[in-house]
Amino acid sequence: MRDIVLAAFSVISSLLIVFGLVLLGWYLVWKFFLSRFRFVRELLGGMSESSSVNDLKNGRSRIKKVRRD
Repeated sequence: MRDIVLAAFSVISSLLIVFGLVLLGWYLVWKFFLSRFRFVRELLGGMSESSSVNDLKNGRSRIKKVRRD
């Protein structure tokens, strides 16, 4: 009986550790790489109306500042 409990505990704890490492890896990839892409933010629903308006305003201001010779 004790062997079964230890085996179940080791399987459950191993799964929790793997799941935790996957979540940590996903968070780090999101924080340092994927959050920079507007397309990925839109797919995950993390982009609000005001931030898209601000992005458009910033894009237009960059266009206006282009040097024309």
